[in-house]
Amino acid sequence: MVGAVLLAAAITLAPPAESATVFANRTAFAEACTGTANTLPDRLARQARSALAALGWEVGGAVGPGFTRRAMVAGAASAAFYVHSHGDLYWDSKSGSRAGGFRADGGLCLGAPIVLPSEIAAMRRGTPAASLVYISSCHNGERASRLPAAFGIAQRKVQGSGEPDSFYVSYIGTAWQGAALRFERAFWRALLDGATTGAAFDRALLVAYDPEHLTPEWWGGYGHLPHAPSAELPDLGGQRYV
Repeated sequence: MVGAVLLAAAITLAPPAESATVFANRTAFAEACTGTANTLPDRLARQARSALAALGWEVGGAVGPGFTRRAMVAGAASAAFYVHSHGDLYWDSKSGSRAGGFRADGGLCLGAPIVLPSEIAAMRRGTPAASLVYISSCHNGERASRLPAAFGIAQRKVQGSGEPDSFYVSYIGTAWQGAALRFERAFWRALLDGATTGAAFDRALLVAYDPEHLTPEWWGGYGHLPHAPSAELPDLGGQRYV
């Protein structure tokens, strides 16, 4: 009983400002579920984890069945967040509308639990806006998705004065994993080279992928540097990175 109480308390505590979380749905894309071998969820998560760690974040999360709805909702309070999974404009009964979201892994091919923006917003109540949010899924780059707001990020593109210290990336419509892998690799590499989030996004648009397979979108501050608070910021020498 005591162990259960301690576990519940640990899950409800908000992670520190230095924390990042990376989740990836492996099961739904696995050969047992699709008939085709697929290592892309692990590769996408590995890219994100390595980059966030290099940016100074303490990275947690899970890939595969450990990516449960409960673990994800708890991890959503992190200052930097990445998830790769099936996404859609799922119905949210609390708002009475389609609001976006994505599925946990849970070890299920079909019918895995859906994580909704309202749940994330409730978990993050009283928490500052996230520094960097990357929702690697279908549809959550569309205006109808309320995931940006759930992480405290307005659906605005801001450059210059008044930029928020936040950046959100996702995809419009259907997103194919192969194209996402190439785009995300370029995005992370640009950040590690000292690019701002907006410049890293623009740099990633230049890589070779079929535009019919991926439509990236962003919101937030173009000039934001998504480093952990204690990390040493790169010296850009007053130059824009493109």
